[in-house]
Amino acid sequence: MSEDFDVIICGAGPAGCTAAMALGSSGLKVALIEKENSPGEKVCGDAIPAFVPKVLNTIDPAYGRAFEEIDGKNKIGVCRITGPGKRAIDLKFSEFGFVCRRQIFDSFMFGLASRVPGITVFKGTAIRDVSVNHAEAIVSTDKHPALKAQIVIGCDGVNSIVRRKLTGNKISSGESSVAVRGYFRGISECSPDTIELHFIKELLPGYFWIFPLPGNQFNVGLGMSSKKISDNRINIREELLNRIKKEPYLARRFSGAEMTGEIKAHLIPLCSAKIPISGERFMLCGDAASLVNPATGGGIGQAMQSGRYAGWQALKCFEKRDFSHDFIKAYDKTVYSKIWKENLRYLKVRDYVLEHPAMLNFIISTGSKSKLIYKTIISILE
Repeated sequence: MSEDFDVIICGAGPAGCTAAMALGSSGLKVALIEKENSPGEKVCGDAIPAFVPKVLNTIDPAYGRAFEEIDGKNKIGVCRITGPGKRAIDLKFSEFGFVCRRQIFDSFMFGLASRVPGITVFKGTAIRDVSVNHAEAIVSTDKHPALKAQIVIGCDGVNSIVRRKLTGNKISSGESSVAVRGYFRGISECSPDTIELHFIKELLPGYFWIFPLPGNQFNVGLGMSSKKISDNRINIREELLNRIKKEPYLARRFSGAEMTGEIKAHLIPLCSAKIPISGERFMLCGDAASLVNPATGGGIGQAMQSGRYAGWQALKCFEKRDFSHDFIKAYDKTVYSKIWKENLRYLKVRDYVLEHPAMLNFIISTGSKSKLIYKTIISILE
């Protein structure tokens, strides 16, 4: 038995939900497939950049207004950067960002997408296989042998089956990092409107973070390159706890803190090179397309941007009745035209600044005295 759709979206995270919302007024028959029964916790810093509400507004201003009403998000106006030399600088953002638990934010996005007219949501459904031919795209799940559509959008994360089946591309250790995070209560010397990035020499080009959540709770994590972890046989969960205990200026602040829950790890696919993210009858978005910021590790904003562009490109495919690779590759061009110039800057920051403790210390020290350096650092973070 098979069921026919116009578009199949694999994955209902921020990328998949945004793609579904971008198709909202099209009248197309859309399937949104999610392996979980409901959005769960994802290992992430929980940081939401300021441009996310703008992405929602470009699809429908009602979505932007709905974002303003989310309970459980913290408004962020300052980023404190502490260098390897333990000198810190506070950077004030030009626009407010947010920290919100991914379970809350993903549930919000899933709720919006689920109400899109013409959408069928398949919850608790795991994708098993994906194939395309000149006539259709076919998605097999653990519950449906053959869901068919004209086009498939792969938003199924770092272990994307769509990516693996349709491109054969795998993520290498040089193109990824690993992040661990835990939730804590009662860390001292924190400001509710300030996120903290601690660049510790042994972690570079990675960093340790403290992101405040409502109710005196904090997302605390650490990210390092996969290659460095592998080459040095680092237990990254233990590394997080060791930094809290052994860095005197952190140990003081965590002395009365309590960890809630367990420390969890996640692989992060970095945007370190332009790779094909589409083909005949398919597109890849978010983590499946390796679009994560290579310096900061942030990926929610890029996921939503790519999901929006994938939805809009799908509309163009139906308008022209053209699902060929030659036509769909305009999606690659759109995504990279929006993020690649900025991404190159992040790659340079990672390779020429974050890899070098002395340079990082110098920039932090100079930034507190030079308006030009100060503004440059902010432009990188925003």
